[in-house]
Parts: sequence; C-alpha cells; structure tokens
Amino acid sequence: MALTKVTKGGITNDAVDGDILKDGAITTAKIGASAIESSEINDGTVIVDDLASTLNLSSKTVTLPNTSVTAGMLSNTLDLSSKTVTLSGSTVAALKQPIQDNIGLLGFKMAVNDGLTVFNLVDGVVDEFNDESGTDEAEGSNDVYCATEDSYANYAYSPFSLSAGFTTSTITEPDTSTAGTDANLRCTQGGSVPYNTGCGTVGSYTVPCGISSVNVYTWGAGGTKFSGPGGGGGFSSGSLAVTAGQTFDIVVGEYGHPQTSTDTGAPAKGPLGAGGGGGSPAPQGNLGSMGGGLSGIFGPNAIPLESLTNNNGPQVSAPTVFIVAGGGGGGGHGGGLGGAGGGLTGQEGGGGPPGTSTPNSYGGDGGTQCAGGATGSSGNTTEAAGFLRGADAAWMPRGGNPNVTGGSGGGGYYGGGAGGYAGTTYTGGGGGGSSYVGHPQLTCTSNEGGSGGEGGGTASPFYVAGTNEGGGPGFAAPSPPSCTTNVGEDGYVLFAASGCNATPGGSSTITSETFASGTVATSARIVVFEENVETPTLNTDIIASVSRDGTNFTTTTLSDSGYVTGSSGQRILTGQADISGQPSGQSMRWKLALANNTVKIHGVSLQWS
Repeated sequence: MALTKVTKGGITNDAVDGDILKDGAITTAKIGASAIESSEINDGTVIVDDLASTLNLSSKTVTLPNTSVTAGMLSNTLDLSSKTVTLSGSTVAALKQPIQDNIGLLGFKMAVNDGLTVFNLVDGVVDEFNDESGTDEAEGSNDVYCATEDSYANYAYSPFSLSAGFTTSTITEPDTSTAGTDANLRCTQGGSVPYNTGCGTVGSYTVPCGISSVNVYTWGAGGTKFSGPGGGGGFSSGSLAVTAGQTFDIVVGEYGHPQTSTDTGAPAKGPLGAGGGGGSPAPQGNLGSMGGGLSGIFGPNAIPLESLTNNNGPQVSAPTVFIVAGGGGGGGHGGGLGGAGGGLTGQEGGGGPPGTSTPNSYGGDGGTQCAGGATGSSGNTTEAAGFLRGADAAWMPRGGNPNVTGGSGGGGYYGGGAGGYAGTTYTGGGGGGSSYVGHPQLTCTSNEGGSGGEGGGTASPFYVAGTNEGGGPGFAAPSPPSCTTNVGEDGYVLFAASGCNATPGGSSTITSETFASGTVATSARIVVFEENVETPTLNTDIIASVSRDGTNFTTTTLSDSGYVTGSSGQRILTGQADISGQPSGQSMRWKLALANNTVKIHGVSLQWS
C-alpha cells in the first residue's frame, strides 16, 4: 500500500542527513527566524566575506585585542570630538612631566626677574630664595641662608666685608690694591713745556674670590683758591657687577696746585689725576689757581703710558670708563670762584667779586656728558677742556704788564673750561668737571655735584674727612667747613663689598612654609634648582619629600633634568610623589634633606593635583 503521509514522529533523530538532501533543497525562506542560534555556529565558521559591507554596531561594544588594530589601519585624521579617550596613568604622567617641568622653570625665572620671593602658580608655588620668608626656620636645621647669593646650602656661612680705599699715593687694603706712585699724571704743559721731572702711575684693584658685586664710591678733588675760592669736587657712586680676578685701574684726583705772582712755570697738572695746568709759560702776573683732578675707575691698561707722559698721546676710549667724579675748578684773581665738580654737568666758574657788574660770562663753563666746558670770555688757553681733561688756565696779555690768568678747569669725564679775563684786576674761576655713571655694568647709581667750595658726597657714611673740598676761604662764596687752607683737597676712591665664606657643615634640612591648596591633592611634583659645590649623589645627599597635611611627608625620587640654561651651573632636579596615602589635608609643604657633599639650593617649585 502506498504511503500517503509522513508524520513528524515518524522521522527519528539523524534519519535525515546531508547526503539525503539535494543541493539547494533548503533555502533561507525555509529556515525560521530563530532556528539558528549563535551556540550552533562553530568558531571561525563566519568569516569577513560572510558579513555585509556595512554593519551598524552603534548599540554594541566591540572589544579588540591590543594587537588587532595597528597605526596603518587608521586614517590620517580621526575625529574623536564626540568620543572619550582613556589613557593609562603612566601615559598621562609621561605627557605631563615636561609641561610641569617647564611651568616650574618658567615660574622660577619670573620670580627671579620680578624680584619675588614666593611666586604663586595655579596649584603650585615657586620660591627663588630672594629672602627667607618662604621657608620655616623653626622646622629647618642648619639651614643657613646667604643673602648675597640667594641660596641655602649644607654648610655654615660666615659673612665678610671688604673695604679698599685709595688716596693719591696710598691704599688701605694691600691684598687687593696697589697704590699709584703719584697722582700727577701729566708732565707737560701744552704737550711741550715740562713742569717736573717724573710722571706717576695709576693704582689698581683686583676683585677677590667670592665677590660678584662691589659698591664703588668716588670723590673728585677740590680746586684751589687764589683770591676767589676753588670749587669742591663732585661725587659718584654705584654698584658694579664684577668677577673674581677682574682688575681695574684707579685714578685719584689731586688737589689744584696754587699759583703765585713769582711762578715761572705752573706745577704739573694733568687730564686725569689733576685739573688743567697753568697758562703761559712766561712769568705770571695776576694769576688764577689750578682745578682739582677727577677720580675714577677704569678698565685694566685703559690709561696708555703715552697719556701719562704727553698730552698729545691717545685718549681713553669711553667704554673703558666705569665711573668718574669731577674735580672742582680753580679760583680766579680778584674773587672769581671756581665752579664745583658735577653731577652730570660741572658747575660754571664765577666771573668776579660780588657787588660788581662783572658778568658771569668770564667764568669757565662746566663740563657736560659730551663736551668740555668753554673758556670764559676774553681768555686764551693753551689747551682747551675735553674728554677726561680740564682746561689749562686762560691768559690775557696786558700790554707791558705781566699776563693775567683765570682759574683752570677741573678734571672730569669732560673737564671744565678755564676762567676768562674780566678786567685789569679780575679773572674768572675755572668750571667744574662732569661726573659719569653711565657704564652698563654699573647699577643703583647716584651722583652729587658740589656747590661752590663745598664738595659733593660729604654726607655719605663712607666719606673720608679732608677730601674733595675746594680751597678757601674766599669772599665770593662761603668756605667749606673742613677747609682751613687756600689749597683744595685731594679726591678719594673706595671699593666696598660683602660676601659669604663657607665651611662644610654636614647635614641640613630646609623646610618650606605651608601653602594652601584648593582641593585635597593626591600627587605632587617638585622641581629643585641646585648648584653643585662638591659632587652630590641624588636621593642620598639630596633627598626631597612632599606633604599635603603639613606634617607627614612622602619621599620623591629626584632625577637630573639638565641645566637651567646652557651650562650655567644650576641644575634642574625633578621628582614626583603619590601623596594619596597621607592623611587628608590642604597644607602643602616641601622638605629637602642635605648631607655629605656640599650643594647650594637656589630655589624650589612645588605643584600639586
């Protein structure tokens, strides 16, 4: 009998296998939507070619192994603006490190340039040790601070001060100084007529070790009275940046020498050590007196030997002039007072006695910053005022009578002019020389011109009595109180410096004040600006640690990041600390423990997050 019906129950498991089915007999239409489950698909059964060209996985999470996606599979430009990219903690730390170092270094440079002690950053602070206000002296130990160098170190400092004074032929400090043999630095009148038999030499100063800056003070010499008083010398001072072993030439102004009616040749006068010389070499009649010399500090060998022996020798070039105090002009005959040394401009000499109609145009003009003073009216001078040179006394023949001369100009950066001829009886006083404080290595400068016979700088605590006043008394201006003779007073030059001697002092701890953080920090980064004195071992001789509660500290591992600039000697040491395990707090603090080999610490930067 023929089969008319096969029921589901009539087909047993495995009764129909692949060999019984015809190719193409089962189509996708005959397979139910849920007939095939993922568990029924063997690994590797579905390959890339079995997938559609476009797959919408927006609602899915795709996890790939680390090596599945390479750089070559990515497009040149990836738009991740709407995505979140998560990097590992070590990757983030590596990216932040150079940025944090640069912020610390930038903050340090800004603090130095702006003269700040503690410089606040966002979530950070820089202390460049301009003073001790950023460190906790009660918490530190053996943390001696040297203000001269703005640094701490693990050795004991012993402050010292140096003072080296120069007169025309003596010194106060032989270890650094050599005296000039004579302040008369000019041996001829007008470049030809000799006054004396020899010429002097300049003094010298050598900067000792441990000194990077010296304070310098210069007083110019006073002019001498004839019947009119001589002008007082000027005063200049400043702070001069120096290096150990640097040398300077020192010129100290000599007082203006007097003239008398019996002179047949005026005393030697010079463009540097003394003011202008006499006028005519012929026998003198009514005479003026000599101007005082400049006092100044010059570069080594700035004064050529030719300048010491001959007026016509080469002049000193301006860049080798560090500081100058002008000399006062010599007094004239009949009451013309000598002008005082400058300031930036020397004082004009007086024309004649008070109460007369004699115009002041007969007085010599003061020197300026760019030219010597002009000679007073009706005067003739053998040598006019100029760079580092006062004018020789002006003279005027009186027919059959002896010549008359005005006072000569004071020495200076540019010297004063000579006094002119004011009549048969009167001659004008010489002008004062100018001072100079314009050298680029000179800072914190000041200058004070004299007034009449009174010298400048007499109120300075370093003023030496018996220097830089004009000769007096005279009736055209009050006599300076310290001057009781007719001759002026010599000038003076002084070097004053301070520093710190160091003796290794073993262990030292430098601890900062606390700095408030806006949040509870979990990590901190420290940058230390350190200078080797000996050869320290990082993390042994220099140990850095950080606290977030002001009490508990976590040690960082310091690494050498190179020099601040070039090979300046100051290194950048950096370290990072995980402070999340410390008790919660918002009082940030750093600490440095120094031992064994000596170092200097110039500043610390601390940042936190």
